[in-house]
Amino acid sequence: MPGRAPERAKTLDGELERWLGSIVLPPSRDTAAQLRTYLQKQNADMGNKNNVHGIFKTERSQDIVSITLGPTFDKGPTESHFYLESGSRLSFGINLRESNRRCSLLAYRFQLTLPEGAYPSFYRFDLNAKAHETPLFEPRCHFHPGVDEVRLPCPALTPFEVLDRIFLVIEPQLTMLAG
Repeated sequence: MPGRAPERAKTLDGELERWLGSIVLPPSRDTAAQLRTYLQKQNADMGNKNNVHGIFKTERSQDIVSITLGPTFDKGPTESHFYLESGSRLSFGINLRESNRRCSLLAYRFQLTLPEGAYPSFYRFDLNAKAHETPLFEPRCHFHPGVDEVRLPCPALTPFEVLDRIFLVIEPQLTMLAG
């Protein structure tokens, strides 16, 4: 029944909240180091064309830790993006809450912008900081398949799982199509 869609969307967001509670990451320092190492390995495999140490940032405000790579909102190519072999560029922002030497995932935004002329023009994985009042149209965790207004619900992935999808699933397909 289409009339029950908003109710089903709220149920799905509720299940996501429970799932998020079970995601535990190492201390922020370790999580950041592991993410940086992941990106350095990918960069080395591509011939070291990105300055990972220069574009990877961490910031702390009390118990909230932000980890960023490039601009939060992609408005065009910059030196702070991470460039992939396909010509795509990656940027992300992650917010964690640290407590008792463990981190919980609060929010993230990973954007992979494809090369000029590619369709779709981008892929984005979002975990909003809190549930929206209309989860049918704005699920807490969602995927944008190249259209800002289209938000498809998806499971809450760890930052490493999102990077796996970008580097090991999406990027090889883009490289294959381009080559």
